[in-house]
Amino acid sequence: MLIRRCAQGHDIKVYRNTTPGATRTKSYPDGTTETLTYPSSYKYFLTIDGEVERRSNSWETIEELYVSKCEDKHTTSNGRVIIGKHKLVNHVITKL
Repeated sequence: MLIRRCAQGHDIKVYRNTTPGATRTKSYPDGTTETLTYPSSYKYFLTIDGEVERRSNSWETIEELYVSKCEDKHTTSNGRVIIGKHKLVNHVITKL
């Protein structure tokens, strides 16, 4: 299950591993396909450019890694999610 994706449009995403070991294929109208294989263990995983970069059982660890990878791609970042300061719109965190 997709939890969070990059607000600047880069292919950096955080998933919750709801179906360990499953393979999902998504087809787009332009004819391209995207295949994602969920890890067989761990609660969360981070993908960059369609490849699984890191797996973790800790939300804090995976989110900090996500933020650092986003900051590598672009200079601005919303940082970690803070309830009351951020809102979630289409898996993208924005400031209130």
